[in-house]
Amino acid sequence: MSCIPLVLTLLVAQAPQASPAAARLSGIAARINGEVITWDEVELELHSIPVADRPTMRKSTLMRLATEMLYLQEAKAYSIDVPETQIDAVIEAERKASGMSLDKYQQQVNQQYGLSITEYRNALRRQRIISMLMSRLATEPLRSPNSKLRLLLEFVSPEEMRDYFNKNKDQFKELRQIDVVFVSFQFQTPAEQEEMVRLATSIRRRALEDEPLHGRALFFQAVSHMDPNRMPIKGNKRQPGYDNLAFDEAPFSDEVKTLLYKTLKEGEMSEPVLDGNSVSVFYLQRKIEEKARSFEEAQPFIRRQLESAKRRINMKLLLDDLVRRSFVEPPDLFN
Repeated sequence: MSCIPLVLTLLVAQAPQASPAAARLSGIAARINGEVITWDEVELELHSIPVADRPTMRKSTLMRLATEMLYLQEAKAYSIDVPETQIDAVIEAERKASGMSLDKYQQQVNQQYGLSITEYRNALRRQRIISMLMSRLATEPLRSPNSKLRLLLEFVSPEEMRDYFNKNKDQFKELRQIDVVFVSFQFQTPAEQEEMVRLATSIRRRALEDEPLHGRALFFQAVSHMDPNRMPIKGNKRQPGYDNLAFDEAPFSDEVKTLLYKTLKEGEMSEPVLDGNSVSVFYLQRKIEEKARSFEEAQPFIRRQLESAKRRINMKLLLDDLVRRSFVEPPDLFN
């Protein structure tokens, strides 16, 4: 009885010499009406990015800072501001929802965003000011019929939600999906079955004991998104061994489906499983199970989607209008 061995080739290449990092820019990066953005401010935004990668991100970061500055200048013209008490309430709500102490919460903010709690507060404040500006401008034509800037009302009607639901019904169907890595061996006789079970058991033990990367190498990367009626199984049944080449689309047995969908948990590896004339070991990477949603159940999701889409359109309309009537240097900053 012959088996196809899994050959792992380790390629060792000499790392190329690192090229000198592009010189850091200094001075004024942009002027937006009466305010300036310096390259030091841009560099500060990129502090968590490797130095070698920063040159390609400076222009987009500068555009983001300039865009935010334009929005905040317009908000100031409308006397829109957010008091510190509102930011206190937002942070306290986030902290309570996380179940963390204040110190742990501040550490989490630092790890997740690379910001101090003061920087995070300022970022939240700017976001809320801009959000209030967009809401104000979207309803401005209702207060001033002669308003030149016409933004979309962010109100979402029942008809819009129903239309979205009808056009995107696949988003709301039942979803049962798993990502699974498996290794499989074929056998024809009881003696071969015993041999393949021993081999699968040995590989499982090694995969559990070794480093994760080595375990994943042993479990060839046959990663599949599977549903109960269309699941890839062992391929060329005439050629026993690590089955990492061909797949057919016949379903697994009901017993294997039960194992994958009901018994195994994410990150767990099965014992060797007999299925017809094969023995397999499965490693469940991820499992997604979502029930089908009716129109009524899907409405909160649909409303958020449509509101976000309208907000993106409005922000682009407003940015184009602000750039047109503002002093921007360099002139091609938003091109």
